[in-house]
Order: sequence, then C-alpha cells, then structure tokens
Amino acid sequence: MTKGKRILITVLSLIGLALSIELCVVYYNANFLGAAKPSICAINEAMNCDSVAKTSYSQFFGIPLSVWGLILYIFFLFMTYVDKIQNIKFLGFLKVFKNPQSYIFCIGSLSFILSMILGSISIFKIHSICIFCFMTYFLDLLIAICSKTKGNSPLKEVKVSFADFIEAVKVKKYLIALIIVLLIAAGILTYTTISNVLAPQVAKQKEMQAELKMYNNLSNGYELGPKDALVVINEYIDFNCGGCYLANLYFHRIVNEFENVKVIQHNLPLERSCNPNMQHEGHKNSCLKARYAMAAEKQNKYWQMSDILFQESPDTEEEILKLAQNTELNINQLKEDANSEAINNEIAQSIKEADSKQIDGTPTIYIGIRKIVGIGSYPELKKLVIEQGGKEKGSIE
Repeated sequence: MTKGKRILITVLSLIGLALSIELCVVYYNANFLGAAKPSICAINEAMNCDSVAKTSYSQFFGIPLSVWGLILYIFFLFMTYVDKIQNIKFLGFLKVFKNPQSYIFCIGSLSFILSMILGSISIFKIHSICIFCFMTYFLDLLIAICSKTKGNSPLKEVKVSFADFIEAVKVKKYLIALIIVLLIAAGILTYTTISNVLAPQVAKQKEMQAELKMYNNLSNGYELGPKDALVVINEYIDFNCGGCYLANLYFHRIVNEFENVKVIQHNLPLERSCNPNMQHEGHKNSCLKARYAMAAEKQNKYWQMSDILFQESPDTEEEILKLAQNTELNINQLKEDANSEAINNEIAQSIKEADSKQIDGTPTIYIGIRKIVGIGSYPELKKLVIEQGGKEKGSIE
C-alpha cells in the first residue's frame, strides 16, 4: 500500500470512526434516555437522526448499526497498518493477512451496497433520513475506491481475498481460531437478538404489536379506548410521518396501560393533491393512505388499517389492497369507499378542522387542552397523561 493511500484511508476511517461514535451517542440518548435533548442532526421531520435511531431498523441482530460502524472503521484502520503491526513480537501470526488492501476494498464495497439498502429503507420506509448515517455510507464508497489495487478489477480483488481466506483456513491453528471466533460471535448475536438488551425499541415494538391484538374491543370508529374516558387525546396524523408512526405506538401503549384514557385520531395528510394548504407536493401518497384508513372505518376497522399503514408503509393502492386481503375487510367495499366522493369530503372536512385550529404539521397532539407539536419520549407523554387525570390500571388512589 502506497504512503498516499495509507494516509487517505486513515483519514477517511478516522472520520467514519468519529461519526460512528456520535451516532452511538445519538442512539443511546434516543433509546435509553427519555429526557435527552434532540441531537444536532435532528433538523426537521425529513432529516432527523433521532427519529431513525428510535426505529427497529437502527439495529441488526440486536446490535446498533452505529456499533457495527465502529467495528467496520476499526477493521479498516487495522488492515491499513497490519503490515506494520505484524512486525511486533508475538504478532507474527498476522502475516496471514497477505493482501489487506484487497480486503479493505471488498469490505468497503460490501458496506456501501448494504448502506444503499439501508438508505432506501430510511427514505421509503421510515420517511426520515439520518444525515450522519448517509455521510458514513459515502465514506465507505470512498474507502473502497481508494483501496482498490491499481490494475486489479473488482472481481480480481474478490478472488484474491477469497483465495487468501481459503489458504489461511487450511492451516489448522487458524481454522481453530476462526471457529472459536465464530462461536463467540454467534453466542453474542444470539443473546443480543433474543434479549434486545441493546435494542429496547425492538422489544417495545414487539410488545406493542402483541398488545394491539387486544385493542379490538376498545375501538370505535376513530376512537381507541373507553367511550366515557376522562382523558381524551386528539391526535392529528399523516401516515407518511415518522413521528406519527412513533406516536401511534405510544398511544396504543397508553390506552393499554390506562383505564380512563382514549385516543381520537384525525387524518391530516400533508400532500397537495388533497390538502390545498400545502405549498409543495408534500408526502407522496399520504392522501391515498388517509382515504383507505377512513374507508376502513366504514367497516369498523379503522385502527386495523391504521396499524397496517404505519407498520407496512405501502406505497401504492395495489400494495394497500394486497395487505388488506389478510384482514377481515371486504376488499371490494374498501376500494369503492376509498375512491368515493364521501371519503374525499371527509378528508376535506378533517383538513378544514385542523386548519381552523392552526394545525399545519404532524404529529400535533392535544391531551385535554394541552397542545403538543411533535413527539417526545414515552415517559414524558405518560407524565402528561397522568397530569391530566389519567389513571394507570391497577393503581390505588
């Protein structure tokens, strides 16, 4: 490896390491510290590292993606200097790494491909992007480009790396070492996946999804909870809003934990095709999703459809209808209602009502008369509900 490449890969890896450390802090604050302040990359709804960190997509095998990033950039740095490190006494076994530059290229390229998949999930599934995450994605590409051996094709780099691996595992001591490392890694990943000790958002989502099945007898139209509830929460949502997705999970949990609280969901699609207040195109297909949610209400399945739209994030009418086939909904009736003038009028009325209250963003929440724009942590929300008179199930007055 030339001196210039070594310096460049080192600088890029150190930048990636710094970003990964910051993302670990963001992840920890978002998922373990309920009262943490927004991070510096929580810019708006569309660009919000905190929102992305709170989703189940921010981990892999129960380990935060930011931690995987730390491991990746440490690997790059290690391989960049492995030819120097192997000269240290007792570390001569590292000479098994014969073509570290090729390994960096292969892992960097693979990381970039996986990053593009994660980026697509962020854009089309979560509807919010993490700026720092995207910076690491392109760092991976730059590192791969910089590490490519002159004159070698990408395929040859892969062949060289694979040949070195096969040659190494033919040596008994290296094979045993590899097996031990793989067993330890498998044990750690099994534990983190099952326990979700590092991914509380995944555990909460599983818990809430299980609880959702219990809510059918508590739903009535756009309301969820006891009809005569003391505390009424009005929630204005857009099905393509990342914060609304989180709020939806939180409010299902609230209804399950409190005996005198109900939630009323109001549709406020932020898309110009049905919302005349929008100055730009807005959230693509949010009007379509609102129509189908309100159409499902005609069959008393609003909350079931709401859950599908938030959890599955379908992009087209065809995808919505396909998902609806797994429910008790009458599909033909659902499609007819969703495309009816009556539903269009209902959406228009819902938008007009929100406009009269000067609501122009989602999620906007009223807990009693208390207005909240956006969504904080669950403990904060729970505290507000209690302050308004919410009574937890099983509590003693």
